[in-house]
Amino acid sequence: ALGNLAAIGSGILDASKPHFQQLQEQLIGHGLNALGSLSESINNLHGSITGGR
Repeated sequence: ALGNLAAIGSGILDASKPHFQQLQEQLIGHGLNALGSLSESINNLHGSITGGR
């Protein structure tokens, strides 16, 4: 999924070089949001696993 996201990002960047900086910031922002959600999900899962013992 991350590879697809990177490929899409590259295509967008190639199509609009003048907006490179803005798009780069947006992609990084989306990436950080995704990582935050993922780590939160892992923490919740880990909590329910360890809490069940």
